Amino acid sequence: MNITDTPVADTSASNNSTKKAAEAAYLFLQKNQGLMSREERHALQVLIAAADQQPDWAPETWRCDTYCRKIRHVSCEGMLSSDGEAEKRCPYLEEMLY
Repeated sequence: MNITDTPVADTSASNNSTKKAAEAAYLFLQKNQGLMSREERHALQVLIAAADQQPDWAPETWRCDTYCRKIRHVSCEGMLSSDGEAEKRCPYLEEMLY
């Protein structure tokens, strides 16, 4: 089984909470831990624990549908909140367009 073969969690607005994401990530980790490096497993475990131990909330996400200057850089401010299905455009996009 390849990691990309694992079913994707429902990310609809009603299911976009940190608790639901933690549950989906936990199931993903259980099914795929043999395919992941120690560092990848640890990183996912830290994120799951952080989501589980905090109040449930739905973080704001946005789509990045246009190439911008920072898309290839680790320092892109919007990268970690990117979701191709989100309604709102990346708030950093205008300042980063070529």
